[in-house]
Amino acid sequence: MDWDICWTDNAVQPETLTKMELYQKINHFPGMYNLARKNLLGRGLMRMRKKFPDQYDFFPLTWMLPVEYHELKAYF
Repeated sequence: MDWDICWTDNAVQPETLTKMELYQKINHFPGMYNLARKNLLGRGLMRMRKKFPDQYDFFPLTWMLPVEYHELKAYF
């Protein structure tokens, strides 16, 4: 692999990451999809809020619609 920086809009294969040299940089990492998608980020934050309510009170309550419509309706 003859590059210093790799900028891509696609997912990076784990094999690519394991073959990288220490000086090589890339704009993606494994699991980035879960952070970049709002629905998956919201789901993860709400899961953590249920386990650690005092530490995860820095964002508004979130519901995944239409799946959690009844929970949203019950809240309001």
